[in-house]
Amino acid sequence: MAFFREYSTTLSAVLAVNATRLAVEGEEKPLNASFVTANLFQELGARARLGRMLDPARDSAPGAAPVVVLGYGFWRHHFGADPSVIGKTIRLNDKPATVVGVVPPEFSGLSLDAPDLWAPIAQQPYFASGSHLLTDFSEDGSGVQMWGRLREGVTPKTAEEELKSLAAELRRQHPNEIWENENLPGEPSGYAKSLRIRNRRGTGAEGRDEMFPIFALAGALCLLILAFACGNLGGLLLARGVARRREIAIRVAVGAGSGRLIRQLFAESVLLALLGSAVGLALGYVVLRGLMLVTEAPAWLSPLPDWRVVLFAAGIGFVAAVLFGLTPALQAVRQRHRAAFTRQFLIGAQVAASCVLLIVAGLLVRALDHATSTHPGFEYRQVISIDPGLSTHGYSPAKARAYLDTLQSRLRTLPGVESVSLTDTPPLGNRVSAANIDVDGRSAEILINHVDPQFFQTMTIPILRGRNLTRGETHAIIVSQSMARFLWPAEGPLGKQFTAGYGASGTPVNYTVVGVAGSARLVKLEDSDFVEVYFPIEADELPSLFVLVKTSAPPEEVIRPVASIAKSIDPGTFPEVQMMKTSFRRKLRGAEYSAASVGLLGFVALFLACLGIVGSVAYAISQRTKEIGIRMALGAKPLQILSAVVRQLSLPVAVGLLSGVAGAAALSQLLRQELYGISNLDPIAYLGAIGIFAATAVLAALLPARRALRIDPLRALRYD
Repeated sequence: MAFFREYSTTLSAVLAVNATRLAVEGEEKPLNASFVTANLFQELGARARLGRMLDPARDSAPGAAPVVVLGYGFWRHHFGADPSVIGKTIRLNDKPATVVGVVPPEFSGLSLDAPDLWAPIAQQPYFASGSHLLTDFSEDGSGVQMWGRLREGVTPKTAEEELKSLAAELRRQHPNEIWENENLPGEPSGYAKSLRIRNRRGTGAEGRDEMFPIFALAGALCLLILAFACGNLGGLLLARGVARRREIAIRVAVGAGSGRLIRQLFAESVLLALLGSAVGLALGYVVLRGLMLVTEAPAWLSPLPDWRVVLFAAGIGFVAAVLFGLTPALQAVRQRHRAAFTRQFLIGAQVAASCVLLIVAGLLVRALDHATSTHPGFEYRQVISIDPGLSTHGYSPAKARAYLDTLQSRLRTLPGVESVSLTDTPPLGNRVSAANIDVDGRSAEILINHVDPQFFQTMTIPILRGRNLTRGETHAIIVSQSMARFLWPAEGPLGKQFTAGYGASGTPVNYTVVGVAGSARLVKLEDSDFVEVYFPIEADELPSLFVLVKTSAPPEEVIRPVASIAKSIDPGTFPEVQMMKTSFRRKLRGAEYSAASVGLLGFVALFLACLGIVGSVAYAISQRTKEIGIRMALGAKPLQILSAVVRQLSLPVAVGLLSGVAGAAALSQLLRQELYGISNLDPIAYLGAIGIFAATAVLAALLPARRALRIDPLRALRYD
C-alpha cells in the first residue's frame, strides 16, 4: 500500500481496509472490526456523531497511542448511547484502547455491513501480537482491500495501466514474493472518482460484480416498463376520448374553446400521473422494506424515500403526463383518432420486451434448478468449514502448526467425523487465489489451492489418474481434469512440469504433475471451465489455513462440538465455524434474487402488454362499431366478427414475438456467467416463455373482443 501511495501519480489518495474480528471486554462474542487507513473518514467526507474521526497525522504515526472509533450500533448497544464515552478506555483482544469518536448511524465505510469498531490499520500489530500484515508479502494480507481516489481528469483505465507498471516494478524489487503475472486490476467502486484495487492473488469473490449484468438489465427494463405503462395510459386516454366525443361536442357547442378543453383533459392526466407517483412511492416503500427483511439488509439502511426520491417520482409523473397525456387530449379536442401505426408499434414493442424478460427469467430459473440438482464435483452437504483466524491473532507458522495438529487430532476422535483436512482456499468461500500461467505456448488462468493429502478424501474429489500428494512433498502438484484437458489435450499430463513462483534465491520453482483430480466447481458453481491446481501446503501458509471436517452424521449435530473443540485450544481466538451447505445456499442467493427480480419484471411487462392489447382491441371496437353493426346485419358469423377485430393485432404481436426471441438470444449472451450449466438458447425456457405469453395474450384479446358480439346492429347503424 505504501509503495503505491508513494509512487502513483494517478491517485490522489490510497485507502486500505482489513475486516477482522476482535474480542471486546464485556461482550460474549467477538465483534466485527475494520482496521483502516486513518485517511478513510476524511476521504469519504464522514463527520463524527461524537468526538472525532481518525486523524492521519496523529493516529498513524509510529508509537501513536492506540485509539478506536465506535460504530453507531455498538455505541448504543454496549454503552447505552452514553455521550460521555469519549475518552474512555476499552479492551480489544485484552489490549487497552481509547475511544475517540462515534460514527453517525448512516455511515458504513466502503461496505454495506457497518462494523462495530474502527481502528487505524497501522495499529493492527498492536491488537494482534505478531501480525506482520503491513510488512510482509504472505497470504496474511489477502484480506486487505485497497481503494484509490482518482486525481482530477484521470480515467480508471489510465490508473489501471499505471498500477500494472507499478506492480511490475514492485515485482522487480521483490521477485521472491510476487508472481510474474500478478497484477492489480482496477474497477469503478461506486464512489465518486474512486477506484477499487484488487489483487489477483488472494482476492475475495465479489457477488456485486457478478450481479452487475442483472442490475443493469433490471434498471434498463424498468425504464422500458415505465415507458410502456405511460404509452398504455395514453392509449386508454385516447380510447376514452372517443367515448367522450359526444360530451366534447356539446361543450364546444355551448362555447368552450379548444384551449379550455385541452387544459381540462390535460389536468386530468396530470392528476392521474401524480396519484400514480404517490401510489408508486408507497408501493416502493412496502416492497423495499420486504426485500430488506428477506435479504437481511443492514439495519442502518432505511427504505423511506428522501426528498430527492419524492421529487424524482413527481417529475417522472409530470413528464409522463406531458408526453402521454397531452397527445390524447389534443386528438380528443380535434376529433382526430388516427394513431393506428403508433398503437401497433407500441404493442409490438411491449410484446418484444415481455418476451425478453420472460425468456431471461426462464433461463435464470432453469439455471437455478440445474445448480441445485447437479452435483458440483465435490461433496458439500456433509462438510463443516473452520476458519481459526490464526493470522489475525499473530500466530507464527510454528505456533500455527501446533494449533492445527492439536485441532485435527481432537476432531478425528469426535463421533460422527469421517476425515479432517487443511486448505488455504475453502470451497464456496470468499477467498480466491488465481494466477496466469503459460505452458507450451498455451496460457490459462488457474485457481490455486494449497491442500494436504486428506483434502480429496474430505471433499470426495476422485483422483482419476496418477496418485495423491504425500506429506512433506514440496514440488508435486495435482491438476484438475479440466486443466489437463485444456493444456495437454493430446497427451498425458502426468510428469509434465511448469514454473510457478520463485524460491528463496530468486530462481524459478518447477512443479511436476503427479495426479489428475476430477473437475470441481469450487469457486463458481456456474463455471465448469475453471482449472484448478492443488499445491502442497508450505510452512508460511499455516496461519491462514482453514480446516475442513467431513461428517457421517448430520452436520447440524456435529457443528457445536466442533466449534467447542476449536475454541478450547486457544480461548483467545474466535474460530468461525459454518456448514458448507450454508455457503452453497449463499452462493445461490444471488441467482435466486436475479431470477425473482427479472421474473417479477417479466410478469409486470406481460401484464402491461396484455393491458395494451386490451386497450387496442377496445379502441378498435369503438372505432369500428358502425362497421361491425353492418356486418352483423348482413349475417356475419360471431367468429368472423372476432377475427376481423383481432386480426389487426396479429402483425404487431408476431413481429414482437420474433423480435423478443432474437433480443433474448442476444441479451442472454451477456448473462452466461449467471447461467448455471445450461445453454443461453435453452429450448425449455424459450418455449415456456412464448407459451405463457401466447396464452395470456389470447385471453387478453378475447375479453374486450366479446363486446363486439353484444353490439345491437340497429343501435350500431345509428352510431355516430
